[in-house]
Amino acid sequence: MAINTGDLNKLGDEKVTSLGNDILAAILHSAEDLMTGQGWLEGINKLLAELGRATTVSRVWIFQTLDVQNDFIIQDYAFEWYSDKKYKQIGLPHFNHFKSPLIEPEYISLIKSRQKGEYQSVVTEKLPDAWLKNHLRSQKIKSMLTIPIIIENQWWGTLGLDDCEREYSWSANDITLLRTASYFISSAIVRDNHRTKQHQLDILKENLSCSSWELDSRRGHFWCTSEVLNPNKKIASRQLFTFKQWLKRIHPEHRKPFLKTAKDFLTSSTPTLRYDLKIMRSDGEYRWIEVSCNAIKNETKLNHTIAGIYWDITQRKIDEERLLLEATTDSLTGLINRRKLQGIIRAQFEQFTRDQQPFILAMLDIDFFKKINDQYGHNVGDSILTHFAQLCSQLIRPPNVLARIGGEEFAIVMPDTNQSIAQNQLETLCRQVNQIPYSHQGKSINYSVSIGFTIIEDTSTQANDAFDAADRALYHAKQTGRNKVMLG
Repeated sequence: MAINTGDLNKLGDEKVTSLGNDILAAILHSAEDLMTGQGWLEGINKLLAELGRATTVSRVWIFQTLDVQNDFIIQDYAFEWYSDKKYKQIGLPHFNHFKSPLIEPEYISLIKSRQKGEYQSVVTEKLPDAWLKNHLRSQKIKSMLTIPIIIENQWWGTLGLDDCEREYSWSANDITLLRTASYFISSAIVRDNHRTKQHQLDILKENLSCSSWELDSRRGHFWCTSEVLNPNKKIASRQLFTFKQWLKRIHPEHRKPFLKTAKDFLTSSTPTLRYDLKIMRSDGEYRWIEVSCNAIKNETKLNHTIAGIYWDITQRKIDEERLLLEATTDSLTGLINRRKLQGIIRAQFEQFTRDQQPFILAMLDIDFFKKINDQYGHNVGDSILTHFAQLCSQLIRPPNVLARIGGEEFAIVMPDTNQSIAQNQLETLCRQVNQIPYSHQGKSINYSVSIGFTIIEDTSTQANDAFDAADRALYHAKQTGRNKVMLG
């Protein structure tokens, strides 16, 4: 006779035996501790003891499944009751987070059966002479019943009853009642997991302005806790909104994008949602929040409800903007730097490819700047760079873009501009710089600038080609007297 196994949902009805009554009483004695969540670990130990005494087996145990791979399984001996110390196994080294290879066909079948939620009833001596019979003999087990513990449709572990004294065949009624015991165990584990997650959330809330939320898109209901919306409240409360009321809290720029993201999430197979947006607090101030949730998706119908947490990330956004500004801005002049300019030029080339509107790239270099540094010092040199940047900013207005690309070198991008307009504007800039000296300690320091520019009006032109052409024009302006504008 092989293992007696089967679907727990297909067990037939039988008259309740005295053993069945004892098992039911054992479950009821332990139910309160397990279901209230008070001392759930002790509650499970109490249940195993009650089951052990009711069934008069040698040992009642729970294995937790930690990992299942194609070639091995890792389990932990989590709980045990024994009728005599000679039957004790919990705490033995080979039962602590033990790894078992999936080689033996009998063992592989046993694991697959448990994964499907099936029970297994075994009388050792009725098994064929193979691995499982030898394994049970080595533990002096004469009969055994195992029932999988299922949590969220996954095999969490196994409830087992070993009898080292009797060859006992379990009735359908006994197995059904013991399955009920596994439900109580599952509930206790889920309740403890929930309590742990709630404790983690409470810790998170102590360190962050963080709120829980839930959206029922079918009914149009949204609720959240008040930590973010009402940060000055000492005690958090639950706030209920209609979906329209909540949408009004979202910044107008973010409403439609977030609504589309939420709808796509509800109908997708993606398990998580993360999104940054601005919401209005009860005091009227907009704050950045990060919305996060995990959803259990139903393959057969749309899940209308999603829930999660959101927390205030306004300071993070401020820091990110500051770092971005520092990364793309020249600290001395306040102009954008070479890195930012390169991105603008790439975008300008993409727009030029689409609409064929020509644009100008100009390169500027302050004349004899090394002499200024040598004569007046680098502090004065830095002040002249700032003075030059201010003059250029007054004359070169948006959508034109001015950048400092290094040392005394600057660049200008002039979108949708033809050669004639660019020539006039750049020559005006050149004259103004020469006519407005920098004043230092009552003394005027005159300086000038040389400018080379090129017009991009051919779709085959590359960014490097444009830079080279403007550089060549700038070099020509320097070589032919400086303080002038040249076209490349």
